[in-house]
Parts: sequence; C-alpha cells; structure tokens
Amino acid sequence: MIVDFNFIAYDFMTDFNGPSRHYPNPFYPSGVYDAEKPQYKHGPDSSEYPNLTLPCTLYDEWGNTIPNGYYMVVLSNDMKFLELYQSNKIKARVRVVKLVEKMYTQEELDEETEIIGRLQTAKINKKLKKYHEAEEDLLAFKEKTAANTYAKIEDSGKGYYILSYNCNGKRATGIIQK
Repeated sequence: MIVDFNFIAYDFMTDFNGPSRHYPNPFYPSGVYDAEKPQYKHGPDSSEYPNLTLPCTLYDEWGNTIPNGYYMVVLSNDMKFLELYQSNKIKARVRVVKLVEKMYTQEELDEETEIIGRLQTAKINKKLKKYHEAEEDLLAFKEKTAANTYAKIEDSGKGYYILSYNCNGKRATGIIQK
C-alpha cells in the first residue's frame, strides 16, 4: 500500500486556514491589495501634513465640487497646487497664488546635522542607549521646527475662500470659489 504523505500534510494544513480553504486563492476582502494602489505606494505620510475641515461644499477653478468634510492638505511636488486628500486619494487641487519658503538659519542646520551625526555614529557603534537618545533629540527637533504646521480656510467676503497652508517651512495660499 502506497500512502501519499504530501496530500495528508496539505489536507491537515488547510483545516487550520479557516474560510480560505474553500477558495483556490487566499481570501482578501477588497480584491485589491493596498500595496498595488499607486496612491498608497506614493501617497504622503499622514502624520506630516495638516488637516483641514471644509465648512460647506465649494467649487474648484474647473467647476468641480469639493464636498464638505475632513481633508489632508499637501503641497504638490512642483509647488503649483495644494492637493486635498481624503483616504489617500486626491479629491481636489487648488492652484497656489502665493508661495513663501522659509530660509533656515545656520544654527538650525548645524543642530540637525549634529543630531543626525550622533544617530549614525551610535548606529555604527551599536550603542542602543545613545541611538535612542539621538532619536528622541531628532524627534524633538522636528517637532520644534514643525510647530507652526497648519491649514485653514477663511471667508474673504468677496465670493471666494482663502486656503492658507504652512508646513515644513513652506507657506502657500490658494483661492477656492464659493
């Protein structure tokens, strides 16, 4: 009598996999993996950018509606648009009419490079305690420089809203129609 142990082992393992054993492929509820979505691969990190609450439905310059709700505001890479993200998807783009970039002082740049140098040195020398201290210092430095991060919308009283954005040393202003 010949017994195929591969089949027995496979059948034994499928009993522990739950409902996926009834399907030829593993069970995934949405049908698309998050890593396959381009906005997930290249989308912005939500912890770095400010959030905005739109009070009412607005219109962009192309006449598309922007429904009220919560949005994450991101300055585009070419710095020509303020992009409103909702669930990692761009819902609207607002043209930038004014852009100001902050010039960092030499002391700020020196402090950051010194902290990064300590972090790399501790990593190379495998000093865990000094590495964590340098990580905490870098986090505190980034929080100090990002303390002025905001996005707000104001009514101009002239038929449009003014969208103000400040993040990572860049201040941008855009206009949205009522």
